[in-house]
Amino acid sequence: MDLTFFLSAMSYTPLDSRRLAMSLRQLEVFRAVMITGSVSEAARMLGTAQPSVSRVLQLTEERVGFLLFERIRGRLSPTPESKRIFEEVEAAYAGIQRVDDLVRALQEGRSGKVNIVCSPSLSVHIIPRAIAQFKTLYPELPIHFEPLTHNNLLPRLLYGSNFLGISMFGVSHPNLEAEPLVEVPVMVVAPRGRFPGTGVISLASILNEPWIDYPYDTPMGAVVAHVLGESQRPTPVIEVRSTTTACQLAMQGLGVALVDPFCIDDSMRQRLDVRPLASAYRMRAEAVYARNEPLSHVARSFFSTVKAILAEDQHAYLS
Repeated sequence: MDLTFFLSAMSYTPLDSRRLAMSLRQLEVFRAVMITGSVSEAARMLGTAQPSVSRVLQLTEERVGFLLFERIRGRLSPTPESKRIFEEVEAAYAGIQRVDDLVRALQEGRSGKVNIVCSPSLSVHIIPRAIAQFKTLYPELPIHFEPLTHNNLLPRLLYGSNFLGISMFGVSHPNLEAEPLVEVPVMVVAPRGRFPGTGVISLASILNEPWIDYPYDTPMGAVVAHVLGESQRPTPVIEVRSTTTACQLAMQGLGVALVDPFCIDDSMRQRLDVRPLASAYRMRAEAVYARNEPLSHVARSFFSTVKAILAEDQHAYLS
């Protein structure tokens, strides 16, 4: 941000009926002449024409009612009044410079910190990729990253300070804002060679397989209940609490499982049969944050990065 532009863009809203003795533009020109010692050099410093600087300086002296400079041996010499004014102007410019430095730091991500929490499945490869891309934009910005179960994620967003959440389960709370990022199908994972090929697979074709399931009180257990609808829930050969664990067990040949697509990376696809389930039910990843804490510039940038990565991967969710 250019400091001269910063000054010229400022508007003055008086606290009373008084008018400024010197306008911001006049202060800017006065300062430039004081620093450079000449009208021509001041004009060059300000990137403007010399007659413009001379005219502003003349109008300023008329406005304040006393001389600011005397011409001695061809050079402008500041009066005692000018020297006193200049001390205050420099103090004001130092404050403006600090504001400018802060704005630049906020623009470039050198101030503050980003606290990220997410569903465990999203921590496998989606959020790490997003953080890697994000750090190329804001290499100096400190980041705290923590995968949390759904029951722990919500309290952190509600009671933590400036936490950003990425959840793969619907969030509904009066004090939380949830913005959808992507909708994806539920996926079927099975031991390699059990369901080869691509394209959707029907629920009926997997119900008689050894079944890896989730407790009813978990978010993924609720997803399975939605998908099954009126169908009888198979008796599981093993019960787990996370989709990443379900994938690992399927790779060991222990059964099939319904999972979200976010936990599946390329290496898993090489060791599992992965097919989208033929179901109208869709899982949704959401950006979640406290409603009473507006998003910062860098927070919005991070959510945009996550959304772009999810969009890149969307073709894999359908194959």
